[in-house]
Amino acid sequence: MVYDRRIRGKELTFGVSGKLHANSLIMYDHQTESLWSHLVGAAVTGPMKGERLKSLPYMFTHWDTWKTLSPRSRVLTSGRNSFFGSLRDPYESYYSSPDTGIIPPRLLDKRIYPKEYVLGLVLNNKAKAYPFSVLSRESVVNDAFEGVLLLIVFDAESATGVIFKRKMEGKIHSFQRTQLQGEKGLFLVDDGTASVWEGLSGRALEGPLKGKKLETMPTTPSFWFGWVDHYPETELFALRR
Repeated sequence: MVYDRRIRGKELTFGVSGKLHANSLIMYDHQTESLWSHLVGAAVTGPMKGERLKSLPYMFTHWDTWKTLSPRSRVLTSGRNSFFGSLRDPYESYYSSPDTGIIPPRLLDKRIYPKEYVLGLVLNNKAKAYPFSVLSRESVVNDAFEGVLLLIVFDAESATGVIFKRKMEGKIHSFQRTQLQGEKGLFLVDDGTASVWEGLSGRALEGPLKGKKLETMPTTPSFWFGWVDHYPETELFALRR
């Protein structure tokens, strides 16, 4: 997750508390020592309780995919030597196991497998989850939630999902997948202008809208059990039959 760490004009800095809440990492801010949930960005105890950090759009993806989309990116490192980045993920076995964290989930919602990956979205304090298994069958989805027209794009090869607003400059667009001659990747075409778009970045590459970019929505990739534990009233996306 990525957040704006300013609250009411006050800049906060954060550290890891070593605590868990509903199997989510708990951060603390150095200024007030309030505890914050990393999954929802809200203070759960302390002087800042009730405050919520503003979510910012980001992409959880493979390094190769990111380099293709943003070849001039700067890289944040831990300050350790370069070998650190090549170490295996210590949680690799956990991802494929049926275990659901250290603390039993508060809510057992069996609509889908507990360890199913979902792309979570929150609008107007309402939540909706898009399962990766569903998006892998339909990589481009024109949807609407809480009055906002949405475009969901999913690249199954890198298991990368992003959500954009479909309304741009007062006009509503619908999208479908297309091919770009001589190019590999996920590309879209809109129904209004036939402009061609780079799917994961939301940038128009060809056509009347070339150079324009769709607005990216803040999202949260999560296991289903973790998402529904924090958002028990969440909607769950399914393909229309």
